[in-house]
Amino acid sequence: MRRRRAVPARTAGSPAVPDRRGLVPLWMVRSATALLAILLGSIAWSGSACIVLPLVVAAGAAVLPSVGVVSLSLLLLVVAYAVNVPAGSPWLLVFVAGLHAVFVLYLLLLHLPLRGWVSVAALRRLGVSFLGIQAVTQPVAVLALLVGDAGSSLPVVLGGVAALLAWAVWLLRRPGS
Repeated sequence: MRRRRAVPARTAGSPAVPDRRGLVPLWMVRSATALLAILLGSIAWSGSACIVLPLVVAAGAAVLPSVGVVSLSLLLLVVAYAVNVPAGSPWLLVFVAGLHAVFVLYLLLLHLPLRGWVSVAALRRLGVSFLGIQAVTQPVAVLALLVGDAGSSLPVVLGGVAALLAWAVWLLRRPGS
């Protein structure tokens, strides 16, 4: 009869468990980005059956980011807001802040792997840059609310769409992309 040897507890030589304090899993950042884009889409497409397209694109842009899908998601949000939300709506301030947050998060996710971790310090730096953007855009949004009844905003929307497309083309033609 054979005797079984007792297996000693793993102490020396056991694999180290990485310390993940100060790190956030990327799936949480991706989920938050998709959720924010979906909430913005629900503001712009409220009550319409067309809401399905921007929701699917927003989720796709957060999970499998590419310049094309990200650009399409942002474009759908901006155009939907410009077309569906009446001028002078107080949702403009929320929408501007949310759209810029989604933009900053999409830029972060474009160059990160699907799974992994990101440091809280990096997210904090992104938050500071987001606040810097908001320090400029929120006063402009308030000004837009004050002159919201001045006429159609179609030229401004077309200018924004052209700027977004120019940004996408610049990203695609950049060396090393």
